Amino acid sequence: MTNSLGDQWLSCVRVTARMNKAVERALSERHNLCVSAYEVMDVMWHERGWIRSGELSSRSSRSQPQVSRLLAQMADAGYAARKPSPVDGRGSLVQLTPSGRALFREASATVEDVLADLAAENEDAGALMRSVVSQAG
Repeated sequence: MTNSLGDQWLSCVRVTARMNKAVERALSERHNLCVSAYEVMDVMWHERGWIRSGELSSRSSRSQPQVSRLLAQMADAGYAARKPSPVDGRGSLVQLTPSGRALFREASATVEDVLADLAAENEDAGALMRSVVSQAG
């Protein structure tokens, strides 16, 4: 069974694992961030204002407990601000602080550089990224 759907899926898994490892390493070394925090910051970046903390989990690939831990770490580091939700006393609203926005901008440039290097050196990685972009557009 060559080039079966299972083979194609495994190829995607392996390529994305390689990309994730490279991005994780660069984010950690250069910005003291993990991919999970970067993804949550991406959701907040695109919101450009206050967002319900519970919404972050549904808009990312992270669980609610994981998002809660990440938000606590980001708030302690000064990258995210939290306030009680005026509608739901159990929930809170969050947003990136100016320093969080600056960190995300810098981290995004790092991610772009790492992925561009990977796409240039690995044909499968470049093909996968181009495929995802063409389908999203």
